[in-house]
Amino acid sequence: MAHIRLSTNNLRSNLEILAKKAGGYERIAAVLKDNAYGHGLFIFAKQTANQGVLHAVTRDAKEALEIEAFFADIIVLSEHKENFFAHPNIIFAVNEFDALKSVPRGAKIALKIDSGMHRNGLNPKELDAAFDTIKQNGVILHSVFTHYRAADETGSCFFWQRENWHAIKSRVIELAKKHSINKPFFHSCNSAALLRCGEFDEDFARVGIAMYGYCDMSEAFGHFGLKPVLELFAKRISTRVLKNGECVGYGGKFTAKEEMISSLYDVGYSDGLMRYGGCGELSTSNGSLILGRMSMDSMSVNSEEKEISIFNDAAVWAKEFNTISYDILVKLNAKIPRFFV
Repeated sequence: MAHIRLSTNNLRSNLEILAKKAGGYERIAAVLKDNAYGHGLFIFAKQTANQGVLHAVTRDAKEALEIEAFFADIIVLSEHKENFFAHPNIIFAVNEFDALKSVPRGAKIALKIDSGMHRNGLNPKELDAAFDTIKQNGVILHSVFTHYRAADETGSCFFWQRENWHAIKSRVIELAKKHSINKPFFHSCNSAALLRCGEFDEDFARVGIAMYGYCDMSEAFGHFGLKPVLELFAKRISTRVLKNGECVGYGGKFTAKEEMISSLYDVGYSDGLMRYGGCGELSTSNGSLILGRMSMDSMSVNSEEKEISIFNDAAVWAKEFNTISYDILVKLNAKIPRFFV
């Protein structure tokens, strides 16, 4: 059956590159949300922790609880405020001032501040009231963070937002001292921001796509030597010989121009692949042409190998479908077996 192989060596290499930029593995927070970007939450968390990473980031509390044994702390980015609870190493991101009022006593929070992306986060003008509430309600402030809207793009936007963030950090330190609250951790860098910054001066960086081997940034920033960790394989179901002029699959979108081999492999769009319409020249990792439209559970390929690598670089499929590598990876069905090699 179709399966996913994850490269231990490539993950190790990527983490080494990122740790060098951050100043150590202890300054990396592995972003494992959405089934570890399609790589498999539990097995990827375990392997990442084995490499020395201490911090993790998930989408919700359910993900955090599944991997709590592996990390010193886990930041939950998108849980609803009614689901917040106190836990020794789970920290809930507070994305608006109203949610702060709902945090139970003793719960740990990461306070998100809007430094210019205007998607979520407290307005910097709300910081004074936020610290009053934190102190009065007995909430534990673990960290304060923000998110950059254009770290992967050229232009001045990143620098403008970073200046805003520096001012916010200064105000946070003042308020923490005023309220006798321990100085919180600070984190703002995602993968792109960490890779492009000259000097990293925060407590840790939230590293997602780069850890998995991708850098969707302008080549102006350079090449960082990241290696894709995930490779998708499929097994042959059947093989036939196409005659010149015979068409393949729904709508007959591919027509053989000469006698050729066509095999059916056990992966399709129900497995989370983007539905290939059969009108281009999309190939597997070894260059074998995919023939005609992809089916729900299978695809035809000009190959007779018993097992083939469908892709070992999601960027190839992202280019075909005019999207980004994230989109290809996170859609991969959780039912597909995954293992490290």
